[in-house]
This record gives sequence, C-alpha cells and structure tokens, in this order.
Amino acid sequence: MTQQQTKPPTGGVTTSTISAALIDEQDRHFKRRIGWFTLAALTFTGMVGSGWLFAAYYAAGMAGPAALGSWIIAAIATTLVGLTFIELGVTRPIAGGNTRWPSMLSGPFMGIMTGWVLLMQTAFGTPSEASGLLQYASNWWPALVSQGKLSMLGLIMAALVLVFFTALNWFGVLLMTRISNVITIFKVVVPLLTIALLFASGFDASNVQTGGGFAPYGAGGVLTAVIGAGLIYSFGGIQTPAVMAGEAKNPRRNIPLGTFVGFGAAFVVYILLQSSYIWTVPSDLLAKGGWHGLNFDSPFAQLAGLLNLAWLTQLLLVDAVVSPSGSLLLGLGTGARGTYGIAQARLLPKWVAKVNVRTGIPANALVVNLVISLIFLFVFQSWQGLVASLGFFFAVGYAVIAVAAGVNSKDPRLKARPWMKKGMGVVAPLSFVISGLILYWSGWSQVWLSILLFVIAIPIAVFVMMRDRVVFTPKLLLRGAWFVAYMLFILVASGVGSFGGADLIKAPWDSILVAVASALFYWWGYRDSIAWLNSKAAGEAVGVYY
Repeated sequence: MTQQQTKPPTGGVTTSTISAALIDEQDRHFKRRIGWFTLAALTFTGMVGSGWLFAAYYAAGMAGPAALGSWIIAAIATTLVGLTFIELGVTRPIAGGNTRWPSMLSGPFMGIMTGWVLLMQTAFGTPSEASGLLQYASNWWPALVSQGKLSMLGLIMAALVLVFFTALNWFGVLLMTRISNVITIFKVVVPLLTIALLFASGFDASNVQTGGGFAPYGAGGVLTAVIGAGLIYSFGGIQTPAVMAGEAKNPRRNIPLGTFVGFGAAFVVYILLQSSYIWTVPSDLLAKGGWHGLNFDSPFAQLAGLLNLAWLTQLLLVDAVVSPSGSLLLGLGTGARGTYGIAQARLLPKWVAKVNVRTGIPANALVVNLVISLIFLFVFQSWQGLVASLGFFFAVGYAVIAVAAGVNSKDPRLKARPWMKKGMGVVAPLSFVISGLILYWSGWSQVWLSILLFVIAIPIAVFVMMRDRVVFTPKLLLRGAWFVAYMLFILVASGVGSFGGADLIKAPWDSILVAVASALFYWWGYRDSIAWLNSKAAGEAVGVYY
C-alpha cells in the first residue's frame, strides 16, 4: 500500500484537507464531482427501485393494514442508521468507507468481517433488482416466470441485464449520476400518479374491517414485515452518500443534505403507496382469504387492471423496467465502491482495488460483483427470496457501522463538534440496539441461513490476518470476539424465541431480552474498538482520515 503521513489538519473536512491524511494511492484517482442534489437523487433512486413495486404487497400480506407501522419502524431505524453513516462520511470521506471505517476504528478483524457482510449485500442486492424487473416484465412475456420464480429463460435475461448495466457503470461516475437524475424524475412522477389514481378509482374504507381489523396478524406480523417484506431493503440507499463520499464535493454539507432529502422523499412515497394498496384492494378478494390470501405477481399493475385503469397498468409495467433499472445502475456503482473497500481491508486481492485512472471507477471491483451477482441470481431466482436474506445483512452492516460511529465521535484528533459528539453517544447505541432487533425479527428461517453464511467468513478472516503479519496478533483477533459472540447470541435467541423459533420465550419478552443484550454487546464492541483506536497498531496499520 502506497501511503503518505502528514500532520493532521486543524480545520474541518474540505476537499483540500483530504490530502492531509493517510490515503491509498488508488483513492487519489476518484473524481470529486458530486453535489448534494445528485446525492439526494442517488439516495432516492436507490430506495425507490423494485421495492416500490413489491414491498407494500408483501408487507400487507404479513401485517395487514398495520404494515403502516412496519414502515414507521423501518424509517426510525433507517434515520438512526443514516446519522451514523453521516458521522463517518463527513469526517472520513473515502470511497468504500462502509468497509474501511470498521477496519480503521474497530480493528482489522472487524474490517474483514464487515467486508464479508458487504459482499453478501452485493450478492443478494444486485440480482434482486434484475429479478424484480423481469418478474414485472412477465406480464408481457409470461415465459420469464414459472411458479413464482424466474424460469431458465428469465434467469438468462436477468443475467444479460446485469451484464448490460455493469457495462454502463464502466464509463464513470458522471454517466451513472446523469442517468440516475433522469430516472429519478420518472420514479417521482409514476408512483405519485399511481397513488392518486388508485385512491380516486377504488378507495374502500371497509377494507380494514373486511381483512380482519387493523392488525389481523398481531404485533409479530408487523415486526416480521420490517425484514421479510423488504422494508429495510427498500431503505438500503440510506448509505449511498456516505459510501460515495470519496467522490462528493464539500462532504460536510452535501452528505447530510443529500442523505435526508432523498430519504425523506422516499419515506413519503412508501407511506402513500402502502396506504393506497390497503384501501384500494377489491373487498371481495379480501373477503375470500384475507391479506394472506391475495396473490399478485405484479401487485400494482394487477391492482390497476382490477380497477379498470388499463393505461395505468401499461405505464406501471414500463416503470417496472425503469425503476429497478435505476436502482440496479446505482447498486452496481455503489457496490463496486464497497468491494473496492473490501479489497483495501485485505479480504479480497489487492488487484480488486485498482481504480481506472481515466474514468475514476474501480473497474475490477465491478467485474467481481458481476460474477458474484450472477451466482446468487441462479441460486435464489426470485425477488422475495433475495431481499429477505438481504435485509438481514443490511442490519448486520448497520450494527457494525453504529459501533464505528460511536468510537469515531470520541476520536480526539477530529475537529471538535460538540453537538455531534454528544448526539452520537445516544444515536450510535440506539442504532445498534434497533439493528439487533431487526436481526431477531427476521425470523428463524432467515437467521440460521444468514448466520451460516456469516460463520463461513471467520476462518477466512483468521487466514487473512495470519497472512498479513503487519496487523495480526492474537490480541487483535480477540478484538472482534464480541462480534462473533453477538451473531451466535442472535442465532440462539432466534431458535428459542417467538419469531419462527421454538417459542420458549414468549413475546414481548424475547424482544426485550434481545434489546438488553444488544446494549451490552454494543458496550463490549465499543470498549474493544476504543482500545484498538488508542493502540500503536491502529496508527501503523490504517492511519487517520479527516
């Protein structure tokens, strides 16, 4: 790693002070061209993708009208997560920071394990957009879908879509953001038009009573929908501005502004979409089987057809290609920055972190992500199958970022920011606890599979650290023991709890137990991370960014 060490700056974060840091040579090839509006558009585009086409349908199926509460829970969790990403993106604006921040602030083991989690996010996330696009397109070409999953023809077409959008990303961040800005306009207009027309054509106030009341499946359904229906997945774009911080102009202003303008707009759209779905589903369909009994492959398009809005059906089918396309284009771009960070954290070979000098994009990381995405596309084959597991890995990543943000706010080498330092002392542990609850609410069927994928990374992390003697000591390995123990705790709690487990611990006591335990694990992780940050090894291995 080619690095230089200079005296830490005394001022705030500006483009000019980024050079006064310990920066890998490849970091210098990124182009700082993105303003707050583009960051907001990228955030909105990342959130309003295939999620708006499916999430309201699956959430209502799991929670009934109380799915509105599921969205509020997901939004509160996402707001806290957004604040932790802003803390890190503003103070350490580097590409692929969601992997590199834990490595800097919690030690190399945590960096490697976080890198694995982000690989899983890419593995599930990118093909989910391609899958959602093809599932809606099956209204025109039925052969694309068979028994609720993509057929072999559908899988081949989805693979070609992934290759095409990878190629578009190859031409640099400006092309990606310009296309995203245009698509964002379409993503705003079509959902709002859909909401207005559905309410005008089919509003039925009796739907709540017909479907069994406001919360027909209880509190458990509300909480399960947060993950199982893809709500956390739908808000996954909250990290986009911080992950793109290495290419942002004036990070101190543009990252917070871009994050919450984009997120706020997406939240309003999702609440209105959920409401329009709940109160416009034909009551005769609800009377037959309740919210569980509804069976749509293309929910809003079919709903428009049932309300005799044939032209809206066609528009929605067109948008079903446009919306996931925008999110797919962005997901491949931000995912490549994440994979670049993973290579910087030593989980992937160094050649993966190579940045194209002319275009300023991590080209090799794009190719690696494409290969991983194709593998997972052919394994899981459907939108819901992909996003259910993806939500779990988002929550794991959010928990790790919460610890890193809490530690970062105590770093004496950063410029004094009293409001942020005091606030992060509350926000970071709260974000961690809520992330832990989301992990638990995923349900046993998702928890055991996801943690199995997580456990695979432990021997990989040990091997990588032993290979790199610059950072490996047994003590440093133990710095990450809290993270492994926490995942095992979630596994055991899920096995004996009420969310798909043996129900030995009844609700709400199981969730209370997980919340209290999560607070204790945060304290353990925070304490170990502070010890790492104050160690000599931290300065030698990863340096400090400002």
